[in-house]
Amino acid sequence: MIELTEQQRRAIKNGEAIRITSPEIGEDVVLLRATEYESMRELLEDHREQEAVLRYSMKQAKKVAQENPY
Repeated sequence: MIELTEQQRRAIKNGEAIRITSPEIGEDVVLLRATEYESMRELLEDHREQEAVLRYSMKQAKKVAQENPY
């Protein structure tokens, strides 16, 4: 169980993320409210979708350019 300081609890309550070191896994982890996580997750998923569409569009544009040289 992770025990937070009062300052860390206030930060999370105010919508801030906090970074802590977890000796059990040997890495830093970031803690934030679930609602904040869900919002960030949605943004990342949207961004990934946009990147996928852009990659596909660029691939198609390259193909068209190669098939139709001027």
